[in-house]
Parts: sequence; structure tokens; C-alpha cells
Amino acid sequence: MDDVDKTHHKLVEQIRSGDQCAFEKLFHLHYSRLCVFSNSYLKSLDLSRDVVQEVFIKIWDNREEFDIKHSLKAYLYQAVRNQSLNHLEKNKQKIRLKESLKEQRDMLQERALDDFNTEELTQKIWKMVEELPERRKTIFILYRKHGLSYKEIAEVMGITRKTVENQMGKSLQFLRERLDL
Repeated sequence: MDDVDKTHHKLVEQIRSGDQCAFEKLFHLHYSRLCVFSNSYLKSLDLSRDVVQEVFIKIWDNREEFDIKHSLKAYLYQAVRNQSLNHLEKNKQKIRLKESLKEQRDMLQERALDDFNTEELTQKIWKMVEELPERRKTIFILYRKHGLSYKEIAEVMGITRKTVENQMGKSLQFLRERLDL
């Protein structure tokens, strides 16, 4: 074990025992470089700072279980990488949901539903969704509210992608008929 590893091992032990000074030392030793590393994924320094802080918060919150078998530096970079990728995935889901809602809104606006404003229409649609059979409703909600793809829904529910497509088609047909589109 070289001197850096010994220093890191000692820091880990001190953090496990609740030593806040050791935790702060670890934070200050690695924070800047980890932010730069996270930024290579996120392309946003503000988000990168948040990600690195989240990693350190998790370390502190779970300090009793904080145990590094090999390189502390490698552990920190891996944790920041994973957290950065999680942020990217969450952002992709938000974008898919926004796009899906925009498509839904555009479709309904194209049908000239002048007697409803968007909020009333959205409430009416979600009220009708509650009338769908349970599995169909779950598929619709996973797709429209949570932004999952048909493939992801199929995996979550243990059904085929074709079943998901069929159920979504039936849901949309039901909604069109009920809205007189």
C-alpha cells in the first residue's frame, strides 16, 4: 500500500467513525476534479456540482457502511460517473414526457376542441383514463406520465412490446371515441 492509499484508507476509517473533519478533507481533496469529470458527461457545471455534492451526501449519510476495498479515488470517480449517468437518464425521461404531452396537446388542438381549455381537457382525459381496464390504464400511465418507451413498459410488466402497442392503440381509440374526435 503506497502513502496515498494509506492516507485514503485512514480517511475512510475516520469517516466511518463519524469524523466530520476527515469527511471535509476528503471533500476538498477531490471536489474540483470530480466536478470537472462530471461536467464531461453533463455539460453543465452547475449540474455537475450538484451531482458531486449528492455523491458526498450519500457517503456521509451512509458513512457507517462506507468501506472501500481498493482505490478510494476510483470509487469516487465511479460514483460520480454513475450519478451523472442517472441525471442524464432522468433528463431523457423528462424530455420524452414533455414531447409526449406536446404531441397529445397538438393532436387535441388539431381536432379543434374549442369547448374545452387545455386544463379542462387534460382533466377530462385523465378522468377517462381511470375508466380503462387496469392493465391498459397502467400501460397508458407508464407511457404518458412516466415517459417509458414501449420496450421499457414491456420489460416492466413482463409482456411483449406488441401487447403494449395494442393496448396503447385501444386506449387512444377509447379516448378518441369518448371525446368525439
